[in-house]
Amino acid sequence: MGNRERLLALLIGAITLVVGMAWSATASADQIITNPTFTDSRSDFPSRPGTLVEARYGPFTVNANSQVHNAVDFSAPAPCTNCYITDIVPNLIYDGDANNTTGTTANLDNGAMMHHLVLINNGKSDAVCPSGLQGQIGERFFASGNERTHMHLPSPFGYYNQAGQNSWVLIYHLVNKSNVQKKISIQIVYRYRTDVANVAESKPLWLDIDGCGDSEYTTPVGYADTTTNWTSTVGGRMIAISGHLHDVDITSANPCVNHCPAEGGGIATTAEIVGGPNTYYGPVPPNNPPPATITGTTLCRSEGYYGTATAAGHWLGHLDTMSGCEIQTDVPAGRQPEAYPAGGAYPTAGVPIKVGDTIKLHAEYQNGTGTPQTDVMGIMMAWYVPTPTGYGRPKGASPMRTSLVPAFNQCTSPNSTHGAPLSNGSCNPPVQSSNFLTIGSPDANGAAASATGSVTMIAVPGNSSTTADEADLKLKVSATDVRKKSDLTDYTGQLKVVEPLRIIDHDNGPQEIAVGDTTYSFTVPCTATTSTTVGSTCTLDTTADALVANTIKEGVRAVWQVGKIDVYDGGADGVASTDPNTRYLTQGYFVP
Repeated sequence: MGNRERLLALLIGAITLVVGMAWSATASADQIITNPTFTDSRSDFPSRPGTLVEARYGPFTVNANSQVHNAVDFSAPAPCTNCYITDIVPNLIYDGDANNTTGTTANLDNGAMMHHLVLINNGKSDAVCPSGLQGQIGERFFASGNERTHMHLPSPFGYYNQAGQNSWVLIYHLVNKSNVQKKISIQIVYRYRTDVANVAESKPLWLDIDGCGDSEYTTPVGYADTTTNWTSTVGGRMIAISGHLHDVDITSANPCVNHCPAEGGGIATTAEIVGGPNTYYGPVPPNNPPPATITGTTLCRSEGYYGTATAAGHWLGHLDTMSGCEIQTDVPAGRQPEAYPAGGAYPTAGVPIKVGDTIKLHAEYQNGTGTPQTDVMGIMMAWYVPTPTGYGRPKGASPMRTSLVPAFNQCTSPNSTHGAPLSNGSCNPPVQSSNFLTIGSPDANGAAASATGSVTMIAVPGNSSTTADEADLKLKVSATDVRKKSDLTDYTGQLKVVEPLRIIDHDNGPQEIAVGDTTYSFTVPCTATTSTTVGSTCTLDTTADALVANTIKEGVRAVWQVGKIDVYDGGADGVASTDPNTRYLTQGYFVP
């Protein structure tokens, strides 16, 4: 264990001794400010429901040309309880400083630096390192360095802060690079929601090159791709992830006031699912070639950017942005392009991870300072939605063949009574629902009874041993002896099959399992026959994916609960897509 780890371990081990003493005094000035105003420097703050508050942790006194290294605030106030936090925007500001107005951003251009901060929920267990140096305190759910990365979780997700959890643990490292003492506070703007029916929980994963240590490690001179593996203990869908690196020329023995490109810096952090499909998320093309050893799924390549336009000189050309990968549906179109590359956009369902996956973390540095740098970091903060519990599903339910019979209007004014035992009111004569079509029937219109009809659906299983989506649903429709009601001649227009569906499957965004009602419909063409005694034939032999691509998706385990199937005529013009059309056939059976 290094000196830094020993110090932090001593601090953590002394929690029971210091409550009400030094650290609680440090936290006593912390405050929560309602209805805050702030500048959205990255133009990424979503417009959506929620309550905004500002937390000011501090103020902290940092002596001239000095630093406060890995200090701990054990009672940093949480913005809310029994709530879902959807947005976190960190900053460093002057607060009661002798030379700078309170609220002014503190950054390298005025001699201050937010080396890093970590927020830990000590009422929850950390998923990656429950007994690690930091993880033993609780669940690490947010971190930032001087790049000040924003967190905006995609709707409807948020980080749940449980009832009664009024405070968190804050670990912070602040640097004063000027010749005068400074008083600064960590400012974090939060948005949270309490309308629990409209939000869902996402959970954090802290991936760290230093494993379960203090997050700091040594990178050698030259290029280095340092890696570590974590075997996932969770499964679900990844919805957001971004990285944290250091700028090696800023805290070296001979630091550069303005960034010195020749001395290098942090290049990128990458999270890889070892052995996964060769899918890539991150800047396209990458600013630097990813390591050739990455052959699995690139969950995210988070690259460092120096001197971006967004920085506006406040970082003096040093590292100011880390790109991220996430579901980007909520962030505004004008967001900072370096922070939100198009290639980093996740599918709206997220990216799947499963228990047992080996997630390999890469941290790349180019160190041109001439000496090993001993306090660099390589961290990725990830957010996932856990796999929900399953649902009842059969071993098989295919094929499904539904017979079709002529549709008749409901009897609303009975003038007769049906025979026992089904002795309900009845209407005489029955009236067919279609205003345009009929079938041959000797007792109704003198034509021979030749009509049959059916809708058949056959499930086509996928092949899990291939990467292709081969699952589908065969659709076969047949209706014979279809005649115009007006003159009993062959009908050559279209029919439309309508199926009410209740779909239960895994294809519902990152939450995966859900139930929803919809209507599925498709058109069936009709052609005349050569027979003078039989009406036209209407047939369709196709698949759901052929009609609309990706209707059936492999692996989502879809249960289609089918309601009453109806077949509509094409109306006066014979076109199924124009109204008015009337019901011609419906599911049923015929007993001679």
